[in-house]
Amino acid sequence: MGNAAWVCFDCRAAVRRSIAFAGEVPCSACGRPCAYLGYKIPVPPKSKLREWAALREQLAHGRMQQQLDAEAFAVRHRHDLEQEIVRLETLPANEGRARRIRSLRKRLDEANTQ
Repeated sequence: MGNAAWVCFDCRAAVRRSIAFAGEVPCSACGRPCAYLGYKIPVPPKSKLREWAALREQLAHGRMQQQLDAEAFAVRHRHDLEQEIVRLETLPANEGRARRIRSLRKRLDEANTQ
């Protein structure tokens, strides 16, 4: 497995760990948790303040986009479950269909509580 970079924006320091590493990576200089950068994004030199600011902005934008995508996926998933329930309810009743509707409603309740 390869190594990835974690960075501390306060110290402008980078720490490299295995991709398989789980948990928070402390900064080698200040001990605060580092932000995961990955292995493809280059770490700017400490003296390049603008590049560090741009990197911080890029990571913040990426996290925000990831949250928006996850929310859109959750909404789509709930909508698909609701549509399938409505479709099954319009069909003639039988035991298998009733069981499937109960299963879908349970999944919809679980999706709504998340």
